[in-house]
Amino acid sequence: MTEAHRLLLALLRRDATRESLRLIGQSAFAPLLEVAPRDLHPYLAWRIPQLVAPALVPLAVTEALSLASRGAVLRHLQRHAVLRRLALALDAAGVPFVVLKGVALAHIAYPAPSLRSMGDIDLWTLPEHLEAASGAVLHAGMHYPERLQSRMSAADRLEERSTRVFESDGGEVVLELHGIVQSMRTAAPGWSEDAWSRAVERDLGGVRARVPHPEDMLTHLAMHCSSHHRFEMGLRPLLDIALWLEATPGECDPVALASQWKRYGCATWNHLTLTLVRDLLGADALPTLTAAVESMPRGEELRELATAQVMDAVLTMPPTLARLAATPTTAGRLRWVLHRLTAWYWQGPPGSRRTALAATREAFTRMLSDVRTKLPTYLRGLRDGSLRGDALRRRQALAVGRRRLGELVDEAEPHPPSPR
Repeated sequence: MTEAHRLLLALLRRDATRESLRLIGQSAFAPLLEVAPRDLHPYLAWRIPQLVAPALVPLAVTEALSLASRGAVLRHLQRHAVLRRLALALDAAGVPFVVLKGVALAHIAYPAPSLRSMGDIDLWTLPEHLEAASGAVLHAGMHYPERLQSRMSAADRLEERSTRVFESDGGEVVLELHGIVQSMRTAAPGWSEDAWSRAVERDLGGVRARVPHPEDMLTHLAMHCSSHHRFEMGLRPLLDIALWLEATPGECDPVALASQWKRYGCATWNHLTLTLVRDLLGADALPTLTAAVESMPRGEELRELATAQVMDAVLTMPPTLARLAATPTTAGRLRWVLHRLTAWYWQGPPGSRRTALAATREAFTRMLSDVRTKLPTYLRGLRDGSLRGDALRRRQALAVGRRRLGELVDEAEPHPPSPR
């Protein structure tokens, strides 16, 4: 772990004090922005003045973080205006909904809502309300983004998915409307029914809306961080959990959570996640739950693999390259590429009857979208060295590590069957 990584952790730790950071010199801050993910910059802009004398922070770091903070405020105002409009539209249509993850965290757990970076608004409704909810969202001025449809399989229409993606005019705000929280349905069967029935109403900056019960939110945050993303999102999801626990003291019962996680079949992932929250961020992450990892047969390997993902998250490869890197055999990689070229681009909606010309046109559109969106990233990585040589091998090792994490968890806790 580099000096810059140690500084980043010191700034984020929940037990950090001005005294604990007193000996940090100005030179330690110079490489901070190289290891601090951009989604933490607004929070760091607030956190550093709480712990470090301004004279010790290089002007370039201060200016970069201040710029990120100002941009985050603007994005929050845009996002919150959309949230208010959506909540009014859904309430008027009589559609029940729950606010998930980022927006709820921003208002409940963070010192100020703009400090929690996020890519979209996540709202959840029941499958039987999804069509009515989609209609209300469209009536509120959102629309399906054509640019996303061109990046998906032709067989997967945005307006037919169990999760619908919308954006505001200009694309400043993205909404994910979940009829099914798919990441939880497959990894923690049983969570959805419990979480929906226990959701509680909270004030989100003047918008009254239901959010998951503190225990259900903790389970969702931990699973999204671990099982769904294999810790490749870095430190921010762990900070989310640490701040959520601080904001809901005594509302998460470790005994009840342990029982729920065992019933859902997600105990290993969640125990591991809380262990990282404790070890890396110094949080009081429900000690009876974190102690479970120490007794696991491969607990130390799990912690090492997960820690590497968290601390080197800035080295995460583009998804396609990561998929190929994590596939263990050359034959497997070739099969994936051939499937992409001969099937994925060409698939149409189930039961559709397309002419050969229409199928070719849609396939070409998707190929062109891939070239436009992915090729610049690959070329940039080749030019700056991040996708070649030792840097590429480090990224490949992380991709392989994510696969290994899944294998170890499956050994420790076989996955329960998904509900039908």
